[in-house]
Amino acid sequence: MARRTKKQVITKPGKKVSVPELPVFDLKKITDIVLKAIVTAAAATVIALAYTGLRAVTGMDKKMELTPQANALPTAVPTPVPTAAPTKPIPARYSHFFRQVKTKEEIPKIHLEEAKALFESGKALFIDTRGRSEYNVSHIPGAINMGVGEVAGMIPQIKEELDGKVLVSYCHGAGCHLSDKVAYSLYEAGYKKVAIYFGGWPEWTDAKMPVENYRPPEQYRRLFEEAASAEEIVDINLEEAKFLYDNMLANFIDVDYPDKYDAIRIDRAVNIPVDKLDEMLSGYAGYLNRKPAVVYCHGTGRKSKIAAEKMYQAGYKKVLRFVPALPQWEEAKYPIYKKQGDK
Repeated sequence: MARRTKKQVITKPGKKVSVPELPVFDLKKITDIVLKAIVTAAAATVIALAYTGLRAVTGMDKKMELTPQANALPTAVPTPVPTAAPTKPIPARYSHFFRQVKTKEEIPKIHLEEAKALFESGKALFIDTRGRSEYNVSHIPGAINMGVGEVAGMIPQIKEELDGKVLVSYCHGAGCHLSDKVAYSLYEAGYKKVAIYFGGWPEWTDAKMPVENYRPPEQYRRLFEEAASAEEIVDINLEEAKFLYDNMLANFIDVDYPDKYDAIRIDRAVNIPVDKLDEMLSGYAGYLNRKPAVVYCHGTGRKSKIAAEKMYQAGYKKVLRFVPALPQWEEAKYPIYKKQGDK
């Protein structure tokens, strides 16, 4: 601070006058004090601004829905939850699909580009009119299975799924009229926003579009897996065989001799005799590649074992053996074919 000097005496003619001491200022100390004051003020401002920002970010100023713990500062910032990707808007050139058709003849027949646009819009319901067996193996994602004779009976059960959607029926493509018939039945039932996917399943799969494969219940998943080797081919029981049969999820192959097959067999089974297997397999390639094969014979299982191993070596890895098949199947009164006159 300032320091004082000695008193000075000013002499006037005939009189001495005392003058008060004047302070002498220390400029360096004054400068230090000013700088400290500026720094302190700046720090206070920064803290105040930071606190205000923190209140805004953490929502501390909100007076609604506060709990006693709400005033505590959060220990971590919550991770944002991603929202589901929105469906693609339907292009304007396809908006006419959302208008009601006035007659059955006006129901549009569409191909891949239009089907893809409707599928991606999320505003269409695809209806697979193929057999349940084919639908169960694989279908357009989200599609429902509806046969020609099932329309009237199914509508009350799935009304909520049908309402407000463009209904797109499909089947095996050109030459298949199942999709036409189902579309007409839907129209007659009051659904006027209908389209027929003329290209159907072949066009969809050839274009590598998304498909939904069958997902079996946990207890049956082993039936759909490839055997690791011919020695590890799975033997199935009656319950598993019936599950596959009822849901048309496997091809039943009777490998016994034709005379035995003609006399009695599991209904819908195909005969590929074990002694003709090598020469006949190539003709059944398309049939066998679709789903697992349940192989059985009429005896103790020796022929079915030989046949299953041969099929495995030929490249059919989803092979199952059902032994003894016919006695169990017949005793359970499951669907069976018997030659007329036999008991």
